Amino acid sequence: MSFFRMSSRAGSPLERFLRGMALLAVIAGVLWAFEARFSHLAERLESQQAISDETGGLSDGDRRFLRQAAEDLRMRFGLELRVRVAAGELTVPELDEKTVFFGLSPADKAARVILPPLAARALGPDFVKIVENDMLAAALSAGQWPKGLCAAVVFLERQLSEPRTGEK
Repeated sequence: MSFFRMSSRAGSPLERFLRGMALLAVIAGVLWAFEARFSHLAERLESQQAISDETGGLSDGDRRFLRQAAEDLRMRFGLELRVRVAAGELTVPELDEKTVFFGLSPADKAARVILPPLAARALGPDFVKIVENDMLAAALSAGQWPKGLCAAVVFLERQLSEPRTGEK
């Protein structure tokens, strides 16, 4: 195998060293590209798992909208969005201090919103009540919970974007 033999024209030790470093640079570049590609894929899969619909009531457009909203919340505010639509009883998953949770159970006509502590302070004590009682409960009663869920997420983004100058 002539591939592994040293060539008689390999040149000086400096040239052999530079060829070795160039080979290492190519390998490092391939590894970097591989890592960048699959980290992006992992982020995309993670954002897709942020939306869980056991009922199948969310349309593809609603899912795309919620995924985009989850990405916007992550990029603009550093918050993760988790949406769970349960076929039966609504269970709240374990959440960290950066996760906003919207949970719905159309069968039980129940809605649950959980904000991380910092977002809860920024939005005020009435935000969760407004979203749960006025927006989501009304949408569940009318049978329009996918629209109500999307409206609640838009309301969250708008309230977070609104400048606050102080409490009254």
